[in-house]
Amino acid sequence: MDHFLLKRPQPVQSLVMLMTIDADSVTSLRHLVMRTCGTSVVYIRIQPITHATRMKVWLGLKAPASGLIMDAVMRHLPDAEFGQVTPG
Repeated sequence: MDHFLLKRPQPVQSLVMLMTIDADSVTSLRHLVMRTCGTSVVYIRIQPITHATRMKVWLGLKAPASGLIMDAVMRHLPDAEFGQVTPG
């Protein structure tokens, strides 16, 4: 009797990318992220800091998208500051 082993697809690892941006850039960041790789975005969390002139942003992403997002943000929002990228 032949037995076939079916490999289950490995789950795609998700990451949480932390960054800080100017409050004026929130809409631009959201559009940029969704345009760059919207299907890989799990969530976007935004929290005001420093009297709401800056925003802390957590992007929950599927791992392959992290490089694309970082590149796009560095090109279009040069004042963005990147923090930790951790498994999510």
